[in-house]
Amino acid sequence: MHPSFYMLEKELIEHKINTRLPLFVALCGFLLFVSLFFNGQAQHEFFFEMQVNGNMSDIHRDFTKDLNSVIYFGAGLISLLLSTLYLPKTLRKERQEGSSMFWRSMPVSNAMTHGVKLGFGLVVIPAICALLVLFADVLFWILNISSEHQLALLVDQQSLFYVLSNWVLFFGRMMLVALVLLPLATVTLAISQLVNSPLLVIFISSFAIKWLAIALFGFYGINDFFSLITSLPMKVLTANNPFSVLSEVSILSLSIYVLIGIGGYLLSLKLNRMDDVSLKTLFQR
Repeated sequence: MHPSFYMLEKELIEHKINTRLPLFVALCGFLLFVSLFFNGQAQHEFFFEMQVNGNMSDIHRDFTKDLNSVIYFGAGLISLLLSTLYLPKTLRKERQEGSSMFWRSMPVSNAMTHGVKLGFGLVVIPAICALLVLFADVLFWILNISSEHQLALLVDQQSLFYVLSNWVLFFGRMMLVALVLLPLATVTLAISQLVNSPLLVIFISSFAIKWLAIALFGFYGINDFFSLITSLPMKVLTANNPFSVLSEVSILSLSIYVLIGIGGYLLSLKLNRMDDVSLKTLFQR
């Protein structure tokens, strides 16, 4: 088996919150499902029973879109939270524990190490959270087919095909979110090897740079750029059409963002090869 699979398994074992938090949310959802399943009055209060005659009205479709949006947003927010907690500490944790020296002695390249870290933070974690969407839709499907009347908010959850397709669509959306997060992720990996609080450093540095540019030169371009890239993942997650969000971003902004990501990746590779990492040693080499 490829070494990357063992490395991903190690990440799952060492960062248990990435499985425990989604499992806790799934357990809470299951308990809610059980209470609704055995309480018809609660079903009526939560989902509004109705008789379906002919085509669905627009208001019923709006209800179902709102419910699906809540499920998407909840699972996506958990995924973003877990990725944000994981990426800043994964490389620094290995350096502090001394395990980074062990991995350097193994036939594992720096590029593979970074690929595993980025893959786990941007692909594996969203894949785990995507199971929450699948789990929720399966429970709603069971609830829907077990009810005597059609539940207004569960119009779409009438078939397993929708359940599976909605799961695939959510995971595809999260892969698009991962794509727009990738440059930020590489920069975070690089900075995390230099300081103990990379997110705080990134926030303060970006805040200082954009306000200095405004105060000294009256230039708002940097402020607009930082606002764009920090809001992009959430916009892609919540937009009706995530591709329209990307199409609205200028080519110049995207190009700068990609170049920053490449620079962060190369810097992180360089830092990971050093035994003693600090700002002083970085500029000495």
